[in-house]
Parts: sequence; C-alpha cells; structure tokens
Amino acid sequence: MTTLQPDRLFTREFTALNLIFFFAAAVMALFFQFQHYLQALSIPSGWFGFLIGADSLACFVLQPMLAVRLNSGNGRKWIVVSLFGMALALFAYSFALDLVTLAIVRVIHGAAFVCLVSAIMAMITVWIPREKSGRAFGLISVVRLLPYSMIPPLVGLIGERPADFRHILILGGLVMLLSSLAVLAVKPAPPAGITGPADIRPTQTRDLWTDIKDRKVATLLVVQLLLYSSYTIVFFFLKEYAHGQGIENPGFFFTIATAAMIGVRVAGSAFFDRFNKAPVAGLSLAGLAASYYALGALCRPETFYILALIMGLGWGIAMPVVLALIFDVSEPPFRSMNLNLSLLMMQGGFFLGPFGGGVIISRGGYGPLFIFTAFIGLAAAGLIWTISPRRNA
Repeated sequence: MTTLQPDRLFTREFTALNLIFFFAAAVMALFFQFQHYLQALSIPSGWFGFLIGADSLACFVLQPMLAVRLNSGNGRKWIVVSLFGMALALFAYSFALDLVTLAIVRVIHGAAFVCLVSAIMAMITVWIPREKSGRAFGLISVVRLLPYSMIPPLVGLIGERPADFRHILILGGLVMLLSSLAVLAVKPAPPAGITGPADIRPTQTRDLWTDIKDRKVATLLVVQLLLYSSYTIVFFFLKEYAHGQGIENPGFFFTIATAAMIGVRVAGSAFFDRFNKAPVAGLSLAGLAASYYALGALCRPETFYILALIMGLGWGIAMPVVLALIFDVSEPPFRSMNLNLSLLMMQGGFFLGPFGGGVIISRGGYGPLFIFTAFIGLAAAGLIWTISPRRNA
C-alpha cells in the first residue's frame, strides 16, 4: 500500500498536538513529591511503590484495546474526553486521603492519561514524514520531558504540606480543561492526499498478533519497557535517597538532567536520522546503566549533579531514538498501533519501576535498588544490539 506523507514537519496540527501533550506531561510531573505526600498522609510505606505506579495499571487493560481502535479519524474526540477525565481525577485527589480511595483515583487518573496520549499518538503519526522521524520524535520527547526540568523545583518552592500539594493538583485540573481549546486547531480527520482510507479505519485485533510476531518490533517494545522502568525508579525515589546523602534540593537533579535532554535533542535530533539508530541507542543505554550504578555507589553532593548531566544526555538520546526505531521498523498501517504499544510499554515502566523499586527499598534499601536499575539498563542495551543494523536501516 502506498501512503502519501506531509512534506514538512511543523504543521498546525503537529504543533497543537504537542502543546496538549506538554500540558498533560506538566501535570504528571507534579507527582515528583508524591512519595513525600504519602508519608504526610501516614500511608504505610510498603504501599508507596504501588500507589506511585497505580496510575499506570489502567494502561495494561486499556492500551491494547486503544492501540487497535484509536486512529487519526476518531482521535480528536478522545482527546477532549481524556482531558476532562484527567481534570476530574486531579480534583478528586482532594477527597482521596486513604489507601483505597487514593488507589482508585490513581487508576482513574492513569486511565484518562493513557487515553489522552494514545489519541494524540494516533493522530500525530499522520503528520510525520518518515525521513524526519528522528527529528519528530526528538521533539516529541522534549515536549514530554520538558516539564520534568521545570516542575520539581517549582513544586518544592510552593510548599510541601499536603494541602499545598492538593491545591497544586486543582490548578493542574484547570490547566487540563483549558488545554481542550487547543483541539480546535486540529482537523477532525486528515485531509485528502495525506493518508489513505486504510489508515483511518480501525485496525483489527488480529493485526495486533500479526504485528508483535515481528522480532524487531517485539524487541524494541521490551527495550522501551526496560528503559522507562529504570527512568521511573530514579525519578520517583531520588528525592528521599538524595536527602539521605545530604543533598538539600534534589529537584535540581531533574532540572539539570532535563536541560541536558532538551539540549541534546534540539541540537542533535536532526542527526539521529543520519546514523544507524540501533548502535546509537545501544551505546546510550549502556552509558545509562553505568550511571545508575554510580548513583548508588558514588553519590556525593559534588558528584550528584554531574551524574544528572550524564543521565540527561543518555535519556536525551535513548528515548527518542528507540521510539524512532519503532516507527521505522513498522509497516505504515501499523505505525499508529505500534506507537501506542510503545506507550503501553512506557506506562508499564511507570508501574513496574516504582512497584519493583518500592519492594527492593523496603527489603534492602537504596544500594540494591540502583544495582538492580543498572542491570535493567544493561539488559536493554543488550537487546538493542540484537537488532541488525542492516535490518533496521
């Protein structure tokens, strides 16, 4: 099947969809101090990892269904529904003050976020020229992570009382409602000539099984899961660990790391398309594994922010390049579905990372946690090297 593509990347639709994505990511970054909030509510520490990752539980049920049903033709209405769902969930945190109600709200919050991101990805694939996939996903990943450089230190400045955190979430809910206005800039369906009818029809469930039998696709999805599992362990457990090491404002770790991620993607995303992406991803994942180990073994106030810079560079390269590889190895009818499956893996990482990390901390502390995280990074790097350069070119 021949599918025509847009001849430029920065269309009105591409920009508007990224704007919505940015505000949704900003709201998720508010949860940098969620572990501290749970402590203030006297939630048993053994449940911290589960509650932190509970918003990703919904993805395990919803994402496979969304991957085969969402497309550029129906994604617009799901974006609006999801934004309203996220707003309601953020408001509901004010009434969720115990383990059970918090878990329920976290799952509802996660379900709305999964629907939102899936709908965005289903629509945005239509507007990405294949020869600019590296640049496109470099930009998208910057949009996804830019809030993580800005929000953590700001939240820390506003206040750490439980009431302060709930007020921040209410503000986040209002931002979600206002973000729905950006949908007006997105056409409800792609224009004639950009894509064919086969691209906007719902994909059949049997296509999912056919697709994931592709070794390259399956391998890259596992790499995506491992990459985000390791990232979320660092993100959610860094604050309390750093305080124990005598570091006063660990929020700046992610300010530095994300600034590095943004810098490398803005400066280098165009180069991602000029090199074979598999070795580039493999080297960055191996470097991340070494830095995870160093964070647990060599963390001092004087080395803490150096590690932030190194990790930022590693994440800044690995995340968009793995996503671009998934896009590149996918057949055109499966691109939207595979990008949504990659989001399933990402959300899986946002659950498995905190959940597994919480269990390890409760039994062995932070030393074993970062050894385990380094092992995850090495496993991801090893899998990438099984992708033949000739095959993914």
